[in-house]
Amino acid sequence: MPLPTGSVVTLPAPLAGGGRDAWMLDPRIEYLNHGSFGARLHAAFAAQVEARRRMEADPIEVLGRRAQPELAAARVRIAGFLGAEPDGVGFVANASEGICAVLRSRAFRPGDRVVTTTHVYNAVRQALREIAVGAGATCIEVPIPVPVEGPDVVLARLRPWLESPTRLLVIDHVTSPTALVFPVAQAVRAAREAGVDVLVDGAHAPGMVPLHIEALGADWYTGNLHKWAGAAPGTAFLWTSAAKRATTHPLVISHNLGAGYGAEFDWQGTRDLTGWLTAAHAIDLMDALDGPGSWPRILEHNRRLAVWAGHLLSDAWSTAPCAPADGSMTGAMASVRVPDAALARTGGAEALQARLRSDDGIEVPVIPWSDGALIRVSCQVYNRPAQYERLAEAVLRIAGSASAGGDP
Repeated sequence: MPLPTGSVVTLPAPLAGGGRDAWMLDPRIEYLNHGSFGARLHAAFAAQVEARRRMEADPIEVLGRRAQPELAAARVRIAGFLGAEPDGVGFVANASEGICAVLRSRAFRPGDRVVTTTHVYNAVRQALREIAVGAGATCIEVPIPVPVEGPDVVLARLRPWLESPTRLLVIDHVTSPTALVFPVAQAVRAAREAGVDVLVDGAHAPGMVPLHIEALGADWYTGNLHKWAGAAPGTAFLWTSAAKRATTHPLVISHNLGAGYGAEFDWQGTRDLTGWLTAAHAIDLMDALDGPGSWPRILEHNRRLAVWAGHLLSDAWSTAPCAPADGSMTGAMASVRVPDAALARTGGAEALQARLRSDDGIEVPVIPWSDGALIRVSCQVYNRPAQYERLAEAVLRIAGSASAGGDP
């Protein structure tokens, strides 16, 4: 399959340490779904196994005596990666837990309004319905149709809603279904000027896009370290601004209530702490993949590959990508509308995803969206252009095309 015409970037050269053999992924699978749960380097997995061995060998010493000082040291290193003040970093298992901790810590009243967008992650949508709407607040999902022409469209759609009675804006840094990098800095600024608190869902952002949480100026920012930063599954954080820390608590209240923000989140009862204790090591391993200081090169490699992949798929399928063609809203994923014929011939999004896995060994999410579905491809350093070309051809074949070029 030829390269897409009109691409705004050229294909990136593979990074020196970006080979598939460094990762634990099954080589028989074309893995284009790093965004869902990430993937682990062999060395990162081994570090967590060793941390678990130490914990099991001496549980009282590790969990009872050393956990808090070791978590405090881990927090400092993780905060440095995030561009955040260590005192504001609390450990949670995933971004959804961070979202729920914030929502449970707020006192919603009848008449309050919470604003998000139609691109909100469904688990967050459910949390808003259960907690905010359950307390009498109104939740508004501001429509942002795709394709999106640029970041200004998002801001223009949000601004009319950033006024009383809106009390909270919940905005994605990188949207899950549509893979768009939202203009969070500008959105936070507009909300704060209107006196609206801001919770940023940064589930995909750490390790995908440049990140300096303190500079954003949000009230809360939650994100996963097990997606793009390489840490173990169940490793995430909730950063809270200094003004909100005294009133923000974890979902599980335990012995450290009132002992300080970090201490409360550190200890929520017995749980496996090794993900957080080894997260900094996983981040450091990624930073050394292509030689010292690899993170900027990883981010740029993945962004360029995602822009290219979005063009490739949309050109091959004659459908629309979600993101602007200039790459201004692309991180390390691209979502493209699936040809209607492929959905019709398989029976829907879930069946198409299963068909791609069973017939072609391609693991990629197919996400219902509007009156159709999107395929969202992830681009990590171990991915290669031929994998996206194979996906493009597989979907065309399923749709009933007689050739890879899409002719009927």
